[in-house]
Amino acid sequence: MLNFTTNVPELDEENNNLFIASQLLESMGNAPGLTAKEFYRLLISGDYPIEDHESITLAAIAIETMMTLDPDTDPDEEPTVH
Repeated sequence: MLNFTTNVPELDEENNNLFIASQLLESMGNAPGLTAKEFYRLLISGDYPIEDHESITLAAIAIETMMTLDPDTDPDEEPTVH
């Protein structure tokens, strides 16, 4: 995982959650449409503190939302992956 830090602790925490969520999502595959139940199962079975679960889940939701395919996109264009 990248060590991407700034001098803003809140931003560093948010970025860290995005990297964790991305890593979890990638381990489940790179196709959009994973279920929340599948994600929660993986998150709970990991070594992540329970107090971080909400933030990591919100980061995963943000990533999955950005993966929505635009119907006007060229069919040969690859979708965004985790």
